[in-house]
Amino acid sequence: MPTLKRILQSIVPPLLWNIGKDLKRRVFRSVDQIAYAPEGWATPLPSDAAQEYWNTFIARERTACQTLIARVQSREPLLMVNEDESLKYITFGYVLALVAREKPKITVLDYGGNLGDYFWIGTALLPGVDLEFHCKELPKVADAGRRLSPAVTWHTDDACLDRPHDLVMFSSSLQYLPEWRDLLSRAARGVGGYLFLADVPTVRDVPSYVATHRTGGMTKLHHQFNRQEIVGTVEAAGLRLVREFDMGPHPWVENAPEQPACAGWLFAR
Repeated sequence: MPTLKRILQSIVPPLLWNIGKDLKRRVFRSVDQIAYAPEGWATPLPSDAAQEYWNTFIARERTACQTLIARVQSREPLLMVNEDESLKYITFGYVLALVAREKPKITVLDYGGNLGDYFWIGTALLPGVDLEFHCKELPKVADAGRRLSPAVTWHTDDACLDRPHDLVMFSSSLQYLPEWRDLLSRAARGVGGYLFLADVPTVRDVPSYVATHRTGGMTKLHHQFNRQEIVGTVEAAGLRLVREFDMGPHPWVENAPEQPACAGWLFAR
């Protein structure tokens, strides 16, 4: 039976449909408040209820991951969640297939891996490959991840970067790390095969800058990276650029010197 979305697509002119999609993104993301922070990581932040935020975050992500797991286990389509998620999944699938060429088993480290979402996506996309999956997360998130995705090996410190993995990935996580250069260089030097950076807020004509991001009642700081600073940092650590990815729009950053877009890169030893 046709879905409501497919019915609407069949009767709404393409121009209006695209305008509607853009409006939906803006309205959906308007709950997030993102603003340029000229003081960088020294920007003072309001006193937030961090405990409440993380409890809500974990509960929301657990529900989303349980839905994903059920879809994987019942062999339902993975690429019909929404367009932004589908783009991430397709890109990850390409990267994983490249890493796994002619290998019966690969090891993956997802730094900032949430509750193990990409483990489930990877097992669905490459069912014939033995996927040894590791996630590095904050202790509270890792505790929830262990219960939901027990097949994943969970880490709460950076010692996981000291062993070689076939693939090390940062997806929507690098921007929240103050000492990103040192960490990225360490990851690049230690990777056994490939390094994948996904969904990274990126600018091209201005240096990297910091913004405040208020969501769910909590304010955090995060980077908007200059493309050449990211690529240069990884290449200086001995990797070569294999492919760059356009990963879609980024929410508006108030008063920013340049608006970012989301990008990704795959590097190889």
